[in-house]
Amino acid sequence: MGHRLGPGLLFAASSVGTSHLVQSTRAGADYGLAMFGLILLACFIKYPAFRFGTDYAAATGSTLVDSYFRQGRWAVAVYTLEVLVTMFVATAAVGIVSAGLINSVLSLAIPARWLTCGLLVLCAAVLISGRYQLFEKLTKGLVALFMVLILVAVGLTLPKLQIQATSMAPVLQPEHSTLLFMVALAGWMPTAISASVFQSLWVCAKSKALGRPLTLAEARFDFNFGYISTILLAFCFMVLGAVLMFQPGEAVADNASGFATQLISLFTQSIGQFAYPIIALVAVAVMLSTLLALLDACPRAVGAMLTYRKQSGGSAKTLSIEATIEQSVAHEDRFYTLLLVAQCLGAMTVLMLFMSSFKDFIDFATSVAFLTAPVLAVMNHRAIYAPEVPDSARPSPLMRLWSLLGIIVMGLFGLCYIYFGILN
Repeated sequence: MGHRLGPGLLFAASSVGTSHLVQSTRAGADYGLAMFGLILLACFIKYPAFRFGTDYAAATGSTLVDSYFRQGRWAVAVYTLEVLVTMFVATAAVGIVSAGLINSVLSLAIPARWLTCGLLVLCAAVLISGRYQLFEKLTKGLVALFMVLILVAVGLTLPKLQIQATSMAPVLQPEHSTLLFMVALAGWMPTAISASVFQSLWVCAKSKALGRPLTLAEARFDFNFGYISTILLAFCFMVLGAVLMFQPGEAVADNASGFATQLISLFTQSIGQFAYPIIALVAVAVMLSTLLALLDACPRAVGAMLTYRKQSGGSAKTLSIEATIEQSVAHEDRFYTLLLVAQCLGAMTVLMLFMSSFKDFIDFATSVAFLTAPVLAVMNHRAIYAPEVPDSARPSPLMRLWSLLGIIVMGLFGLCYIYFGILN
């Protein structure tokens, strides 16, 4: 079964980036373990929306992009906004954290923005040369190694966890900054809802690599494995932040390089200085795998949108699932290289012109993802009940209610953010 794993681990790799390394660690550092309930809630309410991306691709051989076009222009417009933010702002955010880590580990003095530009070029070259197969092999190995190391680190640090770090008191204080951070934390936890589209793209790519469609059972097992892994990793980073940074007078750095230095110290303090080279290398490698995931998925998604528009008004012919998968991946590949270059140039532009504060930059990207989440969840809910989805692949009545509950809760959180973050 191991050789069939892939899209779920890619999901975990894309999630480990900013939401875990930055936001979960900051939550532990500033609030102890008080925010873990919020993380669980965010992951719980978003689960159906994410899983429907996997189910749709496995059941139809098409991606969610196809469904969005069938739903109408409004759905395409919403996803276009989300994918552009992910393509440029989120890529720049993950890139700057990766650059900060590399500067810290290698004791370099290269400006983070310029180093990020170099990383974008390097990752793009890897993807253009190896495409999905090389990308998946690299990512699977890195995620497995990183998970083992972080579990060891948490196991060694748990005995040092102070009682006050487990208090709920910080969250119970209705401060404006706390409320905004809660929205930002939940916004990309475990990641943006738009990743459900990436999941559907990767399921199709994995099926083509296997030479046959993934079964619904295989696709769900793979996704559940990756999803549970992202929750476990979020808790691990929160514990490390709570143990090693939740201290009076311990300020969390407001720039990428400074935060990265603190982040690496979490591991070395818990495991020991002897482990620094391995831990530093793996931390950098996993951030690069997150960057690779964004750089691979966004061109696929935009490519699918461009090619769908060229197909006789977007109408779909009745094809076998194997032929549909082949057609979907071929369409994504048509503009892959061109769109990948455009993504790198756009992310570089964001870094050079629009980034002033590291934390504000991250919070902006996560908050935009959070506000679009309920609308994308509605679109995914409509997709899984579309005529092209066989009855056997449709959700159970319980999953349907779970999905509707998640949409309502995400909508309420979005309204709270508009009230506290924009109107006040």
